[in-house]
Amino acid sequence: MSVLRNMQPAFVGGLLSSTLWSRVDLSKYATGLKRADNILLHAHGGASNRPGLVFVDETRTSGKARLLPFDFDVGSDQTYILVFTHQKLRIIRSGSPIKSGNVGDSNRPYYEVDTPYTDTDIDQLVMVQEKDIAYISHRNHPPHKLSRYGDLDWRLEEMDFSIKMTAPTDVAASAESGSGSTSYSYKVSAVHQSTKEESLPSVSVSVSNDLTTAGHKNKISWTAHSDARKYVVYKEDNGLYGLAGTTTATSFIDENITADLSDAPQEVVNPFDGAGNYPGAVGFFEQRLTLPSTNNNPSAIDLSQSANYENFSSASPAKASDAIAFRIPSSRRNEINSVVSMPRGLAVFGTAGEWVVKGSSDDHLTPSNPLVRQQSYYGSSRVQPIICGKTILYAVARGGVVRDFNYDFSSDSYGGADLTVLARHLFEGKEIKSWAYAQAPHSIVPVVLDDGACAVMTYMKEHEVWGWTEFKTKGQFEDVCVIAEGNEDVVYFVIKRMIGGQEKRFIEKMHTRVFEDSKQCFFVDSGLSYSGSPVDSISGLTHLEGETVVALADGNVVRDLSVSGGQITLPIKASIIHVGLSYEAVLQTLDLDLGTVQGLGTVQGRQKAIGSISVRLNQSRGLWIGPDEDNLHEWKQRSTEDWNEPTDLFTGIMQFNPSGRWSQGATTIIKQKDPLPMSVLSIMPEIVIGG
Repeated sequence: MSVLRNMQPAFVGGLLSSTLWSRVDLSKYATGLKRADNILLHAHGGASNRPGLVFVDETRTSGKARLLPFDFDVGSDQTYILVFTHQKLRIIRSGSPIKSGNVGDSNRPYYEVDTPYTDTDIDQLVMVQEKDIAYISHRNHPPHKLSRYGDLDWRLEEMDFSIKMTAPTDVAASAESGSGSTSYSYKVSAVHQSTKEESLPSVSVSVSNDLTTAGHKNKISWTAHSDARKYVVYKEDNGLYGLAGTTTATSFIDENITADLSDAPQEVVNPFDGAGNYPGAVGFFEQRLTLPSTNNNPSAIDLSQSANYENFSSASPAKASDAIAFRIPSSRRNEINSVVSMPRGLAVFGTAGEWVVKGSSDDHLTPSNPLVRQQSYYGSSRVQPIICGKTILYAVARGGVVRDFNYDFSSDSYGGADLTVLARHLFEGKEIKSWAYAQAPHSIVPVVLDDGACAVMTYMKEHEVWGWTEFKTKGQFEDVCVIAEGNEDVVYFVIKRMIGGQEKRFIEKMHTRVFEDSKQCFFVDSGLSYSGSPVDSISGLTHLEGETVVALADGNVVRDLSVSGGQITLPIKASIIHVGLSYEAVLQTLDLDLGTVQGLGTVQGRQKAIGSISVRLNQSRGLWIGPDEDNLHEWKQRSTEDWNEPTDLFTGIMQFNPSGRWSQGATTIIKQKDPLPMSVLSIMPEIVIGG
């Protein structure tokens, strides 16, 4: 027999599918895992149990809900979660639903906004936001905008694509000097002083003169417009109108000016008029609002006028600032699902592939210069892409595949990798339903699948970190959203649970994992907290009526508590209490591999036994460890604490002697059964190799 030592210094490889358990040649095998239930992978290498989920609210009528972030001002904590349900919108701020009425009134009604979106529509809502206005698209509804005027004043209205600036009135033309029989016709428009939107032209006015004669002049006049910063005068030439000049005055002199027919008056265009013409996506690009993909024209892209999001009008011929419309060419039927602005152009994701659109010669995009280049042919789903730093992640059209989308200097094009290839078992036979990116503090991408599962990827491209784990709870995940709150990006979920035999849908948010001692640890689901004078009963738990819950009371675990009448009773009084549904976190290493051992060759397939295990931990307590589920042993760590104080959190190396069972895998399982923290930095087993 041989005795060897090994060390797994990191776990950032994440879960590996069982079909890869023999691929010891993969670089990620050395940092991979066989099982990772409710585990967070840290970019620095360690792995921790996920924090608990705080109960925020039950959805309206416990019905289906969609969460969308509204980030108005992070610095002043004015960030919101928009909760869309069947034809209603509720708003959450800082983990609490906004309600009407007087503060302190327990029966205050929810603040709600009526919407046209049914519960079958909400999954396909697409939204982008600028400042206090969000623009919302859906193929079955006209585009809408949601405006925030205050916490209790949100207004959802259909977008108005008409030209808001009105034309000058009382326009008249006269011969300032001279006479003649030639007819000259003019139109005048006004330019808004703040939005710079140009009105439609006025009615045409005419005057007879002969401007080819020296000294002959025509005068065009009008009444001053209170909102105008300047006026634009157009002159007719063979039935067409072109620019004659601009002025800030209320009159204009024509001394035989030649009309510039390349600069014509505005014409009203509304590409979204009527059913079948409603856009299915929305985005921003170069100070334009982008509304692509209608049912009647699924491969078309429409962009607004520059810096005028609700104006899709243009002149003929078009000006550089006019609205833009074009189609994405494809050899297959293509339906555009999303658009994302990037430094090198507009990324377009459709069912037939991925494109980048930009102005030719690296100019700004204008009506006359769109350059469309296809980058790949994978195709995307309707799930909207997410941006992680400089990288776009998108869901492929079929098969639950996640790919990244990056610029490659060597090929001068965009491409990326399949980020799910090593953990295909998480996605086989499933589709991605919802996802989000939480940059701070863990850089994770929680992905909700259509069967209620939740896969979570830790992603940090600059350090080549990407690995998957699973979040599990007593229920099904249905939606996910991320919003900044304080110093962290907070993950919100919609979770369908069976409570007291009834189907309920709860909105729950992930608790921070920052704590100083065990009293502050929050590792329960659908949980609530109490902090105050010592008590032995906790109320306010009606959402868990009839359930068996667990509590952490002043750092001590109390199990098998029943919720009755919305409250629980503790065996002793406590000042800081966290109570909710229990969950377990499990970390299991892959089959042990030592490479080629001199005199032995590979240890794969050989009988092995773990003689001892050293585990480096950080801020951990209450672990179970062993070679398999049937042989787990509790770590007895209490040592110097006073009898009435909770066990301290441990940082350092824990040594453990398992049962020494022989197996071909020699894996290690570390499990957290209690609502307490677990952070594993490395595992160092001592292995006995059989003959």
